[in-house]
Amino acid sequence: MVKIKDLFIVQLFLFSLVIIGLFSYLFFLENGKSNYEKYKNNLNKMVVSNLFINNFLEKRDTFINFDKVVFQTNSFESFLENILKNDVEKEFGEDFNLSIKKIKKLFLKKTELVERFKSRQASLLNSLHYIYELNHALPKDIKEEKKKLFEEITFLIMQEFIKIDKNEKDIANLITKLEEENKNHLTHKDQLFIVHSKKFIENLNFLENLRTEIYGLDLLNTIQKTQLNLEKIYNEKLKNQFLISFIFFISIIIILSLMYKQHMKAKKIKNELSAFKYAVENSDNSIVLTDAKKNILYVNDNFERITGYQKGDVFGQTPEVLGSGETPQEVYDDLNKKLESGDKWEGEFVNKKKDGTLFYEKASIVPIKIDDKITNYLAIKLDITEYIEQSEELKLSAAIFENIKEGILICGADKRILTVNRGFESILGYSKSELIGEKPSLFKSGFHDFIFYKKMWQDLKDKGSWRGKIYDKKKSGEMIPIWLNISAIKNNNGEVSRYIAVHTSLQEIIKSQKKAEFLAYHDSLTSLPNRVKLESDLEYTINIANRNELEIFVLFIDLDRFKIINDTLGHGIGDELLKIVAKRIKSILRETDILARMGGDEFIVVLDTSRNKKGAGFVCEKILDIIKEPIIIQNNNLTTTASIGVAVFPNDGKDITSLIKNADTAMYYAKKLGKNNYQFYDEKLSLDVHAQLKIEQSLKSAILDNEFYLNYQPQYNIKTKEVTSFEALVRWQSKELGYVRPDKFIPIAEDNGMIYEIGKFVFEQACEAFVEFKKINKNLKYIAINISSVQFKDKNFVNDIFYIVCKYNLKPSEIELEVTERYVMEYSQSNLNTMDELRDLGFRFSIDDFGTGYSSMGYLTKFPIDIIKVDKSFIDGTPNDNNNVQIVKAIVVLSKSLGFSVVAEGIEYKEQEEFLQSLNCDFGQGYLFSKPLSFDDTLTILEKKN
Repeated sequence: MVKIKDLFIVQLFLFSLVIIGLFSYLFFLENGKSNYEKYKNNLNKMVVSNLFINNFLEKRDTFINFDKVVFQTNSFESFLENILKNDVEKEFGEDFNLSIKKIKKLFLKKTELVERFKSRQASLLNSLHYIYELNHALPKDIKEEKKKLFEEITFLIMQEFIKIDKNEKDIANLITKLEEENKNHLTHKDQLFIVHSKKFIENLNFLENLRTEIYGLDLLNTIQKTQLNLEKIYNEKLKNQFLISFIFFISIIIILSLMYKQHMKAKKIKNELSAFKYAVENSDNSIVLTDAKKNILYVNDNFERITGYQKGDVFGQTPEVLGSGETPQEVYDDLNKKLESGDKWEGEFVNKKKDGTLFYEKASIVPIKIDDKITNYLAIKLDITEYIEQSEELKLSAAIFENIKEGILICGADKRILTVNRGFESILGYSKSELIGEKPSLFKSGFHDFIFYKKMWQDLKDKGSWRGKIYDKKKSGEMIPIWLNISAIKNNNGEVSRYIAVHTSLQEIIKSQKKAEFLAYHDSLTSLPNRVKLESDLEYTINIANRNELEIFVLFIDLDRFKIINDTLGHGIGDELLKIVAKRIKSILRETDILARMGGDEFIVVLDTSRNKKGAGFVCEKILDIIKEPIIIQNNNLTTTASIGVAVFPNDGKDITSLIKNADTAMYYAKKLGKNNYQFYDEKLSLDVHAQLKIEQSLKSAILDNEFYLNYQPQYNIKTKEVTSFEALVRWQSKELGYVRPDKFIPIAEDNGMIYEIGKFVFEQACEAFVEFKKINKNLKYIAINISSVQFKDKNFVNDIFYIVCKYNLKPSEIELEVTERYVMEYSQSNLNTMDELRDLGFRFSIDDFGTGYSSMGYLTKFPIDIIKVDKSFIDGTPNDNNNVQIVKAIVVLSKSLGFSVVAEGIEYKEQEEFLQSLNCDFGQGYLFSKPLSFDDTLTILEKKN
């Protein structure tokens, strides 16, 4: 009895310790939860920082504030370190730890590439500045032809820089011509000009390739997968931890109720099983147990994580469920042979996950025998996919090294050659075996002196890199120009371990400059004179006309509907159309007339001085007639027209700028009159333009002066009268012009590009207001924001609005983007792609002012639309106006048949609301329910209705 009592006291003591441990364990769980929130927040911040870094990479033609991108990379690194400084492997497992390390690896690679991008961007701007300075420093006595070459090269480079046109080959041809025509007359500055021009093109190409490489890292996708993995691991931990705690508590009750010997035996078995289960469940390997017929009896959690199959999916099936068909049959033959003989088998499989993706496994399968009879098979498998992929990446890197056209030379710290690639062998004529162990001094041509090489090695020592033009000697003895980029690679101790030199032959680049001479003054598509040539020729014509008191007629021609053709059928067909139109116009002009392309679908014609106003009108009619004749391109029967504006020298202007500007004004007037006509300029048009100019000038300071504000008009459920959402409406109270209606300033903002800033202001203000509205009424579904079709053309549009939504912790599904029916009418694949991208992020779409245009329902079904808004003009007069009644009925029925919700705009009377309710219209908006409200008034109405 004494022994039993003593044992009971010991057992009671142990039980107390277990209870204390249980509470400690629960405390540990709570601490783990706080760490999970910290890791989750840091990953979210990394997503935003990565977005800023990507936006930086899109910039090329502006001077970049590197401090901002450094701040973002530093921020990203700090967020990452906030996670890495913890024992994440212990808290959330090795897989999560490996994901974080993979993010760090990708980020370090991306940071390295960004630094290279910054360096090349700075080099690009430096070359551009130097080219510009050299061009303006040309001597006065320089030959005219040579001067034109310099100006043409500089002009094309500026076009390339500001992304007007792709001129790389043209620039190269012009440089070749410059060198060939002035072979023995190139000054030192001339050579510097040529070097920097070539360097400019090389840097552009390098930046594009570098941007592609950076995007290929797919850091964002890796972070997002890590976020999902973190959440999954955390949820599984909570579930398992709760289960463990519950089992632990029940086990204690059961243990106390058993007799001493049964208790000790049960405890021993439990501990053994718990240890085995822990080892199996937390193993880094997939573990599969089958019966003798190879039917799966058990799999561990790691099997589920790797394959995507749940335990219930595979129980009773054979491991063939993972078969991909990629594993050779002889592997299975060997496996079956060994297992049937009772031997252990080891090998590799190429298996398939539940989602269809392939993965690689190294497996060890052991037969389990009881009484010399195989009763089970135990398979222990390790996922080696990452190892295989890394091996493939190494093979790919080696292939790139060997096949890249640039010559790559690698030296050791002793400056002796370790290896070269095929490109290097091709450029300098040496084989790899001839070069290994030699020094790069073997290629000295004698062109450069001792000081040149001394400065090169000093830069490598001080800066870690050197780049510039150098003349090397080939094996044949030929001296060739090379663009050389040398980098010193240091080890962990900061000592130079390798030198990597990239050699780019400049011979081919020098040969490609002839074509650029022509294109400096001509349009590359139509071969017509460009604006530079036009201004030069027109200035000469004005001088002649001025001396002889003659008139000059300047025709500004703009094609009608060209954008629809270009967007619908593609730029290739659009380009062919422009070339045909150019030939047609030229065919009816005299040799002494001037025809030039201003860009896009705009042409300028300058008639010779022998024509009068009647003759100029006759030419305009001939141009209109010949342009509207059908054009067949790739089995497409196209018809287009033109609008022409005419300005007359000297009455409508005495200089180039005034004449072209006034002709442009007259052309816009012709478009307003229905297109396919011509109009002469007069002073009344100038007054209209002056009024628009006042609005345009005032717009430039409107945002800075806080002149814009938003009103919010409720949208409500017609049946329940419950407010469901708001539409944000922009308003402008100008200090100079007073209140300006949106239909006055928005078209102007769309034309001059101000709509981008206004649109971002409206979007952010609306999101910020909606957050406050939801604090009062949590049932609000969304806020509707009008988006101009012009905004969709901004390459940063999607990223900008997604960032704003994230900034205010809103869901994209709480934002409805209102697009006009005209935007649907301008259907293009680009429009559809942008809308699909926004829909994939979760944004809603509605068609505003529906029924006022001529949109095709076929187009409508292609767009990811949620809501159709019936225009106020159709609601007016209902239910008494039979025409409007039938139109509204048709729109509601058709919209609902396509799965769209319907909002009726402009409801002003109770009868209109009752009529719409009878049609089962979903939502209403109008003065009957509420006029557009200020922010404060909106808060007030929400508080009253809440």
